Amino acid sequence: QSRTLGEALERLGAAVSSETGMRADVRVAGDPVPLGGSAEVVILRTAQEALSNVRRHASAARVDLTLAYDDPHAVVLTVHDDGLGFDPDGTRAGFGLDGVQARAAEVGGQVEVLSGPGSGTTLRLVVPR
Repeated sequence: QSRTLGEALERLGAAVSSETGMRADVRVAGDPVPLGGSAEVVILRTAQEALSNVRRHASAARVDLTLAYDDPHAVVLTVHDDGLGFDPDGTRAGFGLDGVQARAAEVGGQVEVLSGPGSGTTLRLVVPR
């Protein structure tokens, strides 16, 4: 039985909330459209990796996931936490972002990470549609 990407992200957020006590809010903006398997897998894996990083590194109280379909040319996944943040230009051994960027590139997407010490972290994945 096929599940929508939004439902998969909801389940991911619920699991993080129940396992960590961190508040995870998942929002889908715009009208969902099918993207094709590989693009949806990239979005889901990116969300999983981002949440894994939040759990391991951020000491966050909450994380917000937004899957936005409002752009006619792209789908945007944003994962934002209110945790410790980090210097994105510093070393990030084992951070998994390189894998995220490589997967995004395979479907013509781009990943941007915005963070700073003490200011939380935002990961933004843009996948063309």
